Amino acid sequence: MQINDPEHSKIAIWIGGKHSNARSKPSFQKLVAAGLPNNPPRWPEVGAVVKQILAVYKGDARDWERVGEWVERIGWPAFFEKTGLPFTKFHVSDWKGTRHQLNSSAYIRF
Repeated sequence: MQINDPEHSKIAIWIGGKHSNARSKPSFQKLVAAGLPNNPPRWPEVGAVVKQILAVYKGDARDWERVGEWVERIGWPAFFEKTGLPFTKFHVSDWKGTRHQLNSSAYIRF
C-alpha cells in the first residue's frame, strides 16, 4: 500500500470482488468506507472499521463463506445496517458494463 502524506490523503475500504470464476462468477469490489484519516503507523480509525466489519461477518457468515458472498447473501442495505457504517449516495453502483469488462472464463488474456 502506498502511504501518502497524512495531511493530504485519505483511506477508503473496499470489500468483495473476485477475479476468478472458481466458486461463482467474477464480481467487482464495492466501497464501504471512504475518507478515513491516514494516521500512520497504526491507522487506528481504519483498524476500528475493519474490526467492526469482521466482527459482524464472524457472527453472521456461514462456514467457508467469503466476505463478498456473505454481503451478496444478506444484501448491501443489511450490511450497512448491521455494521453501523454510514450509507451515502457514493455507495450506489448502477454501472451495467461489467459483462464486457470482467474476465468470465479461466482463460488468461493479455
